[in-house]
Amino acid sequence: MFSKNKREELDSRSNLILGMVLLQDEESVEIEDFKKDQKMYFHNSISDLSGESGSFAFRIANELVAVGHMPMPVPRGDLEGTAKYAYNWKTALEDLKGHKSHLFVTIMSGGVDQVKRFKIFTQVLCSLLRTTNSIGIYKGSQSLLIPKDAYLSIAGKMTDDHLPLYLWIYFGYRMTEQGNSGYTYGLREFGKSEMEIIDSTRTIGEIEEFLFNIAHYVLDYNVIFKDGQTCGVSADERIAISYSKGNFVGGETFKLAY
Repeated sequence: MFSKNKREELDSRSNLILGMVLLQDEESVEIEDFKKDQKMYFHNSISDLSGESGSFAFRIANELVAVGHMPMPVPRGDLEGTAKYAYNWKTALEDLKGHKSHLFVTIMSGGVDQVKRFKIFTQVLCSLLRTTNSIGIYKGSQSLLIPKDAYLSIAGKMTDDHLPLYLWIYFGYRMTEQGNSGYTYGLREFGKSEMEIIDSTRTIGEIEEFLFNIAHYVLDYNVIFKDGQTCGVSADERIAISYSKGNFVGGETFKLAY
């Protein structure tokens, strides 16, 4: 059907990974609190720590992470653009109206295993959420705006076999007279093409589950689709794959005839 390799051989661009922790006040994170949380929840050892609470850098599993406190809110216009698509946080703009500052979190270009790097990124954000007066996470490059409790809940289920894709990828859905559609926005961060299901007779719930499972499989096994192949979540399922200009996402996307 298509070629696959386990994650150790993941072919990614290993770009910077960026995100923001939205804060209710103007206080930054205390480094010692952050280190204790990393040790308690994830058993992570932090090395090469430099800087102070307002701006510091360190390494986890040889990945270089930087945290910078910005004593100002994220521009309202940026949040409004993303909030339109935040079906998981319908009160986002109201909840964020008075937020005072944010933490800018970066994982520098590093190892080739982008899934592993995103796991580290998720762990860092969890510790920052727990050790600050935080409201939620903003990740504009994936159109993600996630409230604190939801982020921590989803991240808490992360294992070697279960990836918290709702924290990494935006799954969008559309309902029209022609049918129901779904798409991913964020797979490119892993060196993959986005996927779309267009004008399906399936329910939005079925589309959501199928897209999540296929995206999870693609990342977990470094699956490489090609135009004209098929895919499925079972041995008997054969869903046709085509490659063409995106309907809901810019660039070329894989269309799954689900």
